[in-house]
Amino acid sequence: MTTDALGTAARRSRSLAETAYDAIEQMIISRHLAPGAMVSEGELGAELALGRTPVREALARLKAIGFVEVHPRRGVLVTPVDIVKHLELLEVRRPLDETVTRCVIARASDHDIETLQTHTEDLLVAAAARDREVYFRVKRALHEALVGAAYNPTLTNTMGPLHAQSRRFWYAYEPTASFLDCAGIHATIVAGIAARDVERALAGIGTLFDLLDRMTRRALDRRPLV
Repeated sequence: MTTDALGTAARRSRSLAETAYDAIEQMIISRHLAPGAMVSEGELGAELALGRTPVREALARLKAIGFVEVHPRRGVLVTPVDIVKHLELLEVRRPLDETVTRCVIARASDHDIETLQTHTEDLLVAAAARDREVYFRVKRALHEALVGAAYNPTLTNTMGPLHAQSRRFWYAYEPTASFLDCAGIHATIVAGIAARDVERALAGIGTLFDLLDRMTRRALDRRPLV
């Protein structure tokens, strides 16, 4: 096989692994694969029409962020959502989100800002409709656009798993009644970023994480919503 052919095969393998990862992650976040479910690589591969190798690579990444436990000869166990660990995650995310925001304000292009504003408008619409699926899909797009506009690969690699864990928690526990409040705070943050106003944007980050902390603590007393 030529060098070009090897490179093409490697890129295709990575692409299939990314496809498998995104699909299985979403199945877990949306609780299509509920906490406590035991599945096999073969079952996942058949459902996704993918081979064992990309599924195995995806599961290794999901294991690294705590979504699954891999038990040889038994299968893959979907882990429970841990509320206390989510409180710890919020402690880590707050300063990192502040760093992302500072980097975006310093480096984002006009096109980046327009993209953030578009995602924010879409988030407000989804929040008003209380559409859980669309709300979380748009919020993911907003988070990824924010991290991308920071132009810092280390932040990108760090924030991806943290955002995935957050999505899983909030999909299960965020009440639709809070969607508009959260979307409104995100709009405030993006408005601060668009104005290149660090103080305004960071104040929005503080407001957001204070709200997320309160909602997480309330979740200690109730079952998942979905």
